[in-house]
Amino acid sequence: MKVKKNKTLRNAIIFSLIALSCGWIGRLVDLQAGTDENGSLGQLIWIVSPLLCMVVLRSWMGDGWKDFGAKLRIKGNMLPYLFSILFFPLMTTVIVGVGMGLRWTDMLQSSTPYLAAFGLALLPSLFKNIFEEFAWRGYLAPKLFSLGYSRFFVHIAVGIIWGAWHFPYMFLFVDTTESMITYIPRMMIGVIALSILYGEILLITKSVWPAVVMHTMGNAFVDTLILKKFIHVHEEFGYIAMPSPEGILAIALTGLTGLWIYKRRKRTAFGAPAQHQPFERM
Repeated sequence: MKVKKNKTLRNAIIFSLIALSCGWIGRLVDLQAGTDENGSLGQLIWIVSPLLCMVVLRSWMGDGWKDFGAKLRIKGNMLPYLFSILFFPLMTTVIVGVGMGLRWTDMLQSSTPYLAAFGLALLPSLFKNIFEEFAWRGYLAPKLFSLGYSRFFVHIAVGIIWGAWHFPYMFLFVDTTESMITYIPRMMIGVIALSILYGEILLITKSVWPAVVMHTMGNAFVDTLILKKFIHVHEEFGYIAMPSPEGILAIALTGLTGLWIYKRRKRTAFGAPAQHQPFERM
């Protein structure tokens, strides 16, 4: 048992080091090629490397596939799936509504072209998040759980490594003039809050797919709204009213939701008894 735990810890460290370095390698490739932009070879290296590393670790370095979480498990989990679909649209609607009511946020375009842009963003976001979620929730989280760490510790550890993984290409997804000295700590808190939420849904369903669905909806709904300029959050209120992970309102709503589910650890958030060994038969 001790040998197995040592191997799991070794592999989790290998995965984390590769995840934290692959984006910087990708940036170097892009800078050398002069193509440091969305859709570049370097960005492909950044997105794909954690999942490829997971495949190697599971297939040839002793981790196995038992806790991969690839089954949909829709039966008995309809409410978690519905929650995964609706959470970000509802949260974003609340934040934008509050921002508009307080004149922190302006709507720049009508809802009709937004719905079309949102629809077009869904498929690319889904493909991207299959790679991302099956690395973080499909590998790192279950491996850390198997080592006996507490749920809260695992959520925070995964959130820190996952958040730092974004650093090399964060400029592609951030539209701000704010100093990174204040932006990055707030963004990291937001990603940790997301890690708690995604991780708890993973534990409830024993499947990575609800996290894929939730992440896809979040990227398509929120990123389209911001990056395609459907809303404008006044600069002095951006740190509060941005519906993206670094916004204080978004952090509060995401964090409170994740902590509410976490607090119900003896029962799932949707009423069924929780399993003490959630990754044994994923």
